Amino acid sequence: MITIPCTLVATLRSVFRRALHLGNREQGPNLLLVSGPDGLRIRVRNSYAAAEYHLPGDFPASSIQLPFAVLADCRGGKRDSLTLRQESPQVATAEWTDKQIPQLVQYDVEPIDPQEFPPWPEAMAANEPSLWLALGAAVEVTEPDSTRYALGCLQLSGTQGQVIATDGHQLLVQAGYRFPWEEDLLVPGSPLFGCRGVSDDQPLSIGRSDDWLTLQCGPWSFHRLLQRDGRFPQVRANIQRPANACCHVQLDPDDAIFLGDALQRLPVDDQTLALGVTIDLHEGLMIRAAGNDTRAPVELVLSRSAIDGQRLCLHTDRDYLLRAQRLGLRDLYFYGPEAPVQASDEQRTYVWAPLDPDKAVGSSLQAVRIDSAAASGQQSNPVKPSAPRKRRPNNMAKDRSRPGPEDTGNGNGNGQAHAKGEVHAPANGQPNTGTPDLIEQAEALRSTLRTGVSQVSDLISALKQQKKTARNVQSALTALRQLDNVAL
Repeated sequence: MITIPCTLVATLRSVFRRALHLGNREQGPNLLLVSGPDGLRIRVRNSYAAAEYHLPGDFPASSIQLPFAVLADCRGGKRDSLTLRQESPQVATAEWTDKQIPQLVQYDVEPIDPQEFPPWPEAMAANEPSLWLALGAAVEVTEPDSTRYALGCLQLSGTQGQVIATDGHQLLVQAGYRFPWEEDLLVPGSPLFGCRGVSDDQPLSIGRSDDWLTLQCGPWSFHRLLQRDGRFPQVRANIQRPANACCHVQLDPDDAIFLGDALQRLPVDDQTLALGVTIDLHEGLMIRAAGNDTRAPVELVLSRSAIDGQRLCLHTDRDYLLRAQRLGLRDLYFYGPEAPVQASDEQRTYVWAPLDPDKAVGSSLQAVRIDSAAASGQQSNPVKPSAPRKRRPNNMAKDRSRPGPEDTGNGNGNGQAHAKGEVHAPANGQPNTGTPDLIEQAEALRSTLRTGVSQVSDLISALKQQKKTARNVQSALTALRQLDNVAL
């Protein structure tokens, strides 16, 4: 018999499902619980991942196998506990209290070999908790559906201590970590990496065996099968020296917060679902977007940020700009309107490819301009234009294609300051004198919000109905099991 708190059951289910990358309809493999004087170990694994939770304490020697479904069935309160028993090699029972009502479920178990758990590495290297978050940030940059390269994997460089990820249009390199191996390993991305509740403030140890990567943090241990036959692109050549940038933008911390909140609210073309925004650096730092349902573009003026170098204009995916802001990268380097943009700090570098500069949104006298300082009630500090940096001649051929990670060039910026068809805002930095029809814009926004609320309500209703149906099915199965017991 083994007893564990019901509060632990929900955590185990959430973390184990992420570790094994289980879909909503997948039942999951058996749980193996082994107890003894050194504590209780709860293990689960499939063909490409394994996880273990260690609960310290002095437990009676015991071993129980249970189906993964027990983690979903147990719905005890915070003060309740789950009692597990192995009645026979093929039968196990789970007993708990649900709102003071005793619950007893019997499970048919298909035994597994407990010796199949991955081996523990010979060497482990301790890292700061930030490594866990770095792995989570890297997963967001991967592309699991790629066939040419293993873009669904993270590359862990042992010699340089780097975590590298790319999807072909964006690249994230994070350095400063210790790995106990020399080569570059390919580790398939996992929704487990970076999830909350695993490695908040505890050191994260990492190691490898022949075929497995092992991560250990506090009571948790995870094993991930390495990818041996995948190819990863040569991406380091896409990282350029900051000194070679034709323009450097240093985001003010308050401007960065304002940008992260406002960027997702900018207009979107509903017909093409284009998420492009224009970064205009000619008269300060402006982020501009237009939609098919708005009369005029919307401009975000980040008036407290500093700009140094040549002024230019480019078009980019707003998701990439938003990711740079969420990563906390405040230094942006531009190498031309068609060259990759680079954001970095002391340990991290994030690079992404811009969009077609011909689709840049030009300024308009009727544009709705929002100043970041005015929006937050602070006084803005207008940026004084600075002299362009001296740059070496760029003899690289102009290539307007969207660069991927396999490209070995360092960008193709042509140093031009204007995008085609662009009309610039007034040079005095004051709000435009046009008079947009704000009432029509407000009515359009209200209609959009009403549609969104209606769709969300329908989705919530469908989810509730699905959850109710699943509970009814589970109750029926439980009743059938109890009838089988009575018949016996």
